[in-house]
This record gives sequence, structure tokens and C-alpha cells, in this order.
Amino acid sequence: MNALKLVVVVLLASFFQTSFAQALYVSSGETVFISSGTTVASTNGVTTIVSGGTLNVAGEYQSAGNFTNSGTLTATSGTLTFTGSGQSVSANNATVKNVNIGSSASVTLTSALNIQGGSNYGTLTVSNGGTLNSAGYLTLKSDANGNAVVAAGSSSGSYISNSVTVERYIPARRAFRILSPSVTTSTSIYANWQEGGSSNASVGTHITGNSGSTNGFDNTATNNPSLFTFNNASGSNTDGSWTAVTNTNSNVLTVGSPLRILIRGDRSIDVSTSAPTPTATTLRASGTLGQGNTTVSSLSQIANGFSLVGNPFPTPVNMKSVLDNATNVSNAYFYVWDPQVNTRGGYVTFDLSTSTSNVGTSDQTVFLQPGQSAFVKTSSNGSASLTFAESYKSTSSINPGVFLTIPPQSVLKMELSQRDSFKAGGKMCDALILKFDPSMSNNLEVLDAIKPINQDENLSVFVSEKFCSIESRNIPVNEEVVDLRISQLRHLNYTVKAEFTGDLGLDAYLLDRFTNKTHQLNREGETIIEFDVDGSAESKADQRFALVFDAGNNSRVKSIQKSFKAYPNPVNGSIVQLDVFAAKIESVEIYDLSGRYFGNLNSSSSENAFVVDTHLPNGTYVLRANTNEGQFSTTISLAR
Repeated sequence: MNALKLVVVVLLASFFQTSFAQALYVSSGETVFISSGTTVASTNGVTTIVSGGTLNVAGEYQSAGNFTNSGTLTATSGTLTFTGSGQSVSANNATVKNVNIGSSASVTLTSALNIQGGSNYGTLTVSNGGTLNSAGYLTLKSDANGNAVVAAGSSSGSYISNSVTVERYIPARRAFRILSPSVTTSTSIYANWQEGGSSNASVGTHITGNSGSTNGFDNTATNNPSLFTFNNASGSNTDGSWTAVTNTNSNVLTVGSPLRILIRGDRSIDVSTSAPTPTATTLRASGTLGQGNTTVSSLSQIANGFSLVGNPFPTPVNMKSVLDNATNVSNAYFYVWDPQVNTRGGYVTFDLSTSTSNVGTSDQTVFLQPGQSAFVKTSSNGSASLTFAESYKSTSSINPGVFLTIPPQSVLKMELSQRDSFKAGGKMCDALILKFDPSMSNNLEVLDAIKPINQDENLSVFVSEKFCSIESRNIPVNEEVVDLRISQLRHLNYTVKAEFTGDLGLDAYLLDRFTNKTHQLNREGETIIEFDVDGSAESKADQRFALVFDAGNNSRVKSIQKSFKAYPNPVNGSIVQLDVFAAKIESVEIYDLSGRYFGNLNSSSSENAFVVDTHLPNGTYVLRANTNEGQFSTTISLAR
């Protein structure tokens, strides 16, 4: 069968299985597509995809001969199966969903091959009797929605030889994690999780410790340790203890040996500052993959003593199977650190008899995830051990929830209601949510919900020239001001209900610029605030309200209550003079009462005097002054 006829067979083979002994050659400009539900097998010849050619596998392609890709290989929803003896595979850095190695196959990679992560994560399967020589070219990918896994293989291990790179995605959050490496590295922790000291974004993390860079750590002002090992319970200490790792330039990562690590973010953040904004990152480590039945015998030998064990596999493991077959280890419970519990995370007890945890909101299941560790308890005095067996793996139980971002440290919900409706328990007019957390920024980002404008009342926050109904913000600092927007007020009497969940550690006030008053909000729970509208433009101005944060001395609250004046007002010419007490004005923006932006006012020759565009029609406008003391707003009327 020649190559042209072969291409026709492959294209028409939908929901069928076909085999051929000849080579598959995809020439430049050609695309061979294997549809879902179709298996196409090359039982003898080589597979060649030349530059400009494309092999798109949505079903399964089986190859027994050498496989060379110099073009485009797309298999993010399909399976590649290799069945040859002494078979070489050059994938040319392709990302594939599933890769199977046959029971009689011996396969060697000669270029990079990635098994995809994500919600449609892939599986590497090496059948009993088959072998895969990764030659340092294999990567198991990971992202926020899942990571690539390796199916159960030979209990004796060694079915995958040479170095494999395993990724572990960590969401943006400055917090401790208890991680378990899935590889044993020949190079140092510094070369792996610290990316050799690079400053690359999205990968690696900073690790700090005694003597800083002398010991391979990243330097900070304090060099406080951020990486720890756990000492299992011994003697009279049933709880065990943490010990700081002494260096990262000679210590290596070891399969299943847990480490407690403070993840600040990726390698691009500035750790010279006291509280850099965290970023999401992916930790990468390259080494010998955890495989084969793995016995852990270095457990506590005292009754009720705790030991920390790590999943050695890049695959979920059934902890009930592990503990039911353990020696002198309680099979009633295991314990994990869940970063989603409470404000900063917490320990969760998983009851194996009921398959439930003591914290109902926890995502923890009976399966210990790749990169996850667990505490177990010795039953009685004496030797104790457990085994992570290949047969305990489950490729269908990936659960990224246990690695997700911890909920915001604090949430402020604000509801705007017409007063009589509020008292009668009626419907509100509009609502706003602010989420505060160190992992979030004050810029407009994907976590922020841009607000569609209502025909009636609107309550929002103004972020990067956008109105938002939900905004994620960093923890506010002392004297920070957050401008709210309340517009299109149709009634004379309103009620605002503000409710904080989670203490920010400083006081918050609702500033009413029209009445020049502040209302302190309860740090936890509800605060009810009433305000009136008298029909004037100033009382209806959308920048009437702001949040002000104060550490307790009220200096900012007192200063911000000072008036922001504009004169003459009404403005009957082109110049307006501004007075923001002692603040230095940096720029002045002008809006109409609906929040439409008309640009910045140009400075005049006089100090704090600004030119108002003579083309603006008469009416009421809002001026927002950006100063060294923050943002302040007032209204002006144009009558020219």
C-alpha cells in the first residue's frame, strides 16, 4: 500500500480499527486525522511526520516502528501507543493526552514529550513487561485544573528509566504547603524548585534560610527559614517536630520525603520587600520517578505517635488501601493540611470508616494526591510501616481542590436599599463584594467582575476606569482610600448594610463626603448606615462615598474629612481653583454624574489652578483629585 492510499484509509477509518504493515509518511502540506473512536495501527514500518506535515490524533494511533516528528503532532485528546522492541520516539516537544507502552515494548525517547495536565489531564501507561527510557525528555505537566498521572505498573518498579520532570502547580498565595516530591533528584533543591536561581515568571519559588546564598538560599533581610523537614514522634513526644533544612545547594529532593515549604510565589517576585504580591507558580523537579511498591518503615515507634508520609507517585493513592495493609498503623484516620480551611489553612482529619472529613467544606477525599503528604498514627509501641503499592493508584481521582487558593482573608459585602424597603425586609437596590487577600492586587484582573450598569440605583467600586460589582484587592494599608460609586439615586432615604467576614486587623470607615462624616464599620459582622438625599447634585454625586482604612489613630480619617474645595463654583469661565487642605495635587480628572470620563484638567499658570475645557456643556460634574494623600472628589457646576 503506498503512502497516498494509506492517507485515504486513515481519513475514512472513523469508528473502525485498521492495521497496516507499511510506513506512515506525512509529507509537507498534508494532514492525517484519526478521529475519536478510531484505532489505526502501523504494525511494522516507521512513522515520519516531515516539516510542514501534521498528524492529528483524536482516536488512537499505534506504532511499532521508529517514530519521528519534524512537523506537527496534535494528540491532546487522543492516545499514542508504542509497541515496538528497541523503538525510538522523537515527539519534537509535542503535548499528548495519553501515551501507552505495550507489554513487549522497549521505547526510548529522543526528544521532548509532554503528558498534558489540566481538566483533560493525560495518563502514561507502561504495561507489565514494557519499559520506557525517558532519557530526560519526559515531562508530566500540571496546571490549576489537574496534572498528568502514571498508571499502575510493575510492583518491582524500574519500568521507567532515567530522568523525568514532574510539575506541581501552586496557586497564588503566600502560605505554607506540605509537599511530597515525586522524583529523587541527582541535582540540588536549588537547581530544581529554585530554578537554579533564575528570576523566571510562572515557575519555581524562593527558599530562604540561615546564611542565605552561602547555603543555596535566596537572600532576604532576615534569612528566616522557609523549608522544613518533619521529625516523626519519638521518646515522650507524640506530636513530632519541624526542623529547618540547612541548605539547598547540596540537599536533594527524595521521592516521598515530605517538606514543609513557604510558597511566596514564582521566581519573579521581589523578596527584598516585606510583603510582595504572591503569584501562581509551578514547581518543577527532574529525577528518577517514584515507581514500584514503596515501603516506608521510618515511622514513629511509640503508641499514638505521629509520622508524616508523602505520596511517592505522580498519581492519586487510595489511603484506605495503604492503611488497611499497614503494620502497626491506625487504619481509622489520616490527617492532611488543607489550605482551604479557615483563613490560613488547617489540618483535616479524614475518617476512613465513613469516607468523610471533620471539616465538611474540605475537598479532601480518601485519595492522597500527587505531591500531597499525610500524617498517620502509630497504634502501639513497636515497629511500624506502610507501603504505597502500585495497585493502590487511581488515575481517575485527580482532585486539584486540595491545592487551591485559600479563601480570601476577609470579605466585605455591601447592600444598598431604599430605607422603607429595608425595614420591611424588602428587596435591595444593588450590592457590592470586596475580597481582601495578600495574593490579590488592586489592579483590574480576571478575578474582578465588571458591572453592567442598572437603569436604577448602582453600587460599585471604580477600578482602572471600570465599574466592578466584585473586586479582589490586596490587604489594605493604613490610610488607604477605596472610592465607591453610588449612582442614579431615585429616593430620598437609603440604608447601607455592610458586613465583614474575617478581621483585616485595622479599622474601616465609610466616608460620606457630602455630610463630611465617617461611619466606623464593625470588624466582624454587620453595620447598618443610613443616609439621605436632598435633591442637590452634591447629595447625588456618584463619588459621595469611600472606604477609609485606619490602623487606629484616626489620623487619616480626620485629615480626609477636611474639605476639598473648588472655586469659583459655579464656574463661569475656564479656570477653577482647587484646595485639598495640605495635599499636593498630582492630577485632576473630570466626570459627569453618570461616571463618564472626560479626561484630565490641564494645569494653569497659578498654583492649584486648572483649566476646564470650554467645550464641555453646562451642568454638574465631579472632579477627582489624585494627590500625595490619596484621591478626593468634589462637584462643580459649569454656568458659562
